[in-house]
Amino acid sequence: MICIRANKKNAEATRAYLNVHKLMDKQHKVVRRNSFIYFPISRIDDKAMQELAVLGAKRSKMRFRRSSARKEYRQTLLRKIGYPEYNKITKSYDLIGDTAIIDERGENAKKLAQVIMSVNRNVKRVIRKNGAVSGIYRTRKFSHVAGERGYNVRYRENGIILQLDIRKSFFSPRLSYERKRISGLAKDFENVVVLFAGVGPFALLIAKEHKNSNVVAIELNRSAYGSLLDNISINGLSNVVPVLGDAKKKARNYRKFADRIVMPLPKDAYNFLGSANEMARNGCVVHYYAFSKSKDPYSSHMKRIRSFFSRHGKVVRFNSKRIVRTYSASEVEIVLDFRVFRQQMVK
Repeated sequence: MICIRANKKNAEATRAYLNVHKLMDKQHKVVRRNSFIYFPISRIDDKAMQELAVLGAKRSKMRFRRSSARKEYRQTLLRKIGYPEYNKITKSYDLIGDTAIIDERGENAKKLAQVIMSVNRNVKRVIRKNGAVSGIYRTRKFSHVAGERGYNVRYRENGIILQLDIRKSFFSPRLSYERKRISGLAKDFENVVVLFAGVGPFALLIAKEHKNSNVVAIELNRSAYGSLLDNISINGLSNVVPVLGDAKKKARNYRKFADRIVMPLPKDAYNFLGSANEMARNGCVVHYYAFSKSKDPYSSHMKRIRSFFSRHGKVVRFNSKRIVRTYSASEVEIVLDFRVFRQQMVK
């Protein structure tokens, strides 16, 4: 059957992309062979293949075994403990390292945790979200459901290792593909600034894959900054400059420094365009994330960005735009990639 072949290094990013865009065929087992991972898919189109090509993933063919034994086991377990239907299981949790994160509450949370830990031997703990992401640090509260206690996780993604306390730092495994995409666009010998760097997923990957680049990672949250320092050390990187503080204030130290700026703060990125403008060299590439309505998600943001830079004597040229993921029934997260030029230098 048709499948997607990815090398092991980019397997997690490929899996994240396929899951976010609901392309995985859950009825068949993933195949690992030599240095490649083969993902069974239910459908694919040219646009998805173009985006997956960023990861070096290719369309292929493979003979897959149906996951009927595991499915039957899960269904038997579900009937036994009285949990809702089977097909909700794969949509019911995120996995960061050995920690499963669920939304379920009450007795169903314990039942779901039992199912997850019974069929996934790598999961050592299950925790529950208590509310939405909130505050300037974009954190949320969690509570223990099953397994080992604790909230410190160790996660490997795209060849880098990340450690963090998920209660104190924002992190989403669903952005794995996006982090790999940005690193693939970056070039050697660039000066890169990552605003809202968190524990370092964007900054560390760019630094690792572009040893001759200088990467500045700015983060306001002191706890996330502490994890960023640890992660720089764990990954043995010498070309990352960690900066603790408010991006609006720290931008002053990097005037006309950046060849590339990453702005992964979809709720408030517009408020930091002034910082981006201050740091950007002529021709700087900006990766701008935002929440938007599902209907016509791009035009209003593009208009605001053009208007902002025009007031500062700059011209914007958009390179690409894409929906990163569905955020709610009516909202999506988007990314706009654009370059900023001084007006007099644009023909």
